[in-house]
Amino acid sequence: MEIPAPAAGRAGRRAGRVKTRLLGFEPAGAIVADPIEKARHAPATPGSAFPTGWIVVVDGPGRGASFALGMGVSSIGRGEGQAIRLDFGDTSISRDNHAALAYDEEQRKFFLGHGGKANLVRLNNRPVLSTEELSSGDSIRIGETVLRFVALCGESFDWRDTGRDELDDAATA
Repeated sequence: MEIPAPAAGRAGRRAGRVKTRLLGFEPAGAIVADPIEKARHAPATPGSAFPTGWIVVVDGPGRGASFALGMGVSSIGRGEGQAIRLDFGDTSISRDNHAALAYDEEQRKFFLGHGGKANLVRLNNRPVLSTEELSSGDSIRIGETVLRFVALCGESFDWRDTGRDELDDAATA
């Protein structure tokens, strides 16, 4: 029995597309890693051992969720690769880099920046149009989600002040 070749039309455009895989429907004998189990056994990132502050969802979808902030930049969005993943059903938040929070070790200050997305980011009810300095207790609103920022590091404390050897060891682990 001869099988005809597929028609040229749309098939050629689909060739490079990523295929969706449904978990639990793999061929017999296929070895598939459980993504939840994999996340449980993943090594902690150096920033998680030394938090610089926290973000807590205080209103909207995901209320009560909290995220530890590490050194440097933490991206905010709904996607998997975001340091602050707000995937609680608020579709007005972009998947990637809707906003970014940064701790600058040299200045000992936190900053909030807009990721250039269509929906505005608001800091204390004002739109963020450029990089803004954050203070502990500030309110950040992205779509229907309201976040409260809590600083640990700053002028009076920084991880560089004590136990620098421990920080270096964690960063190389």
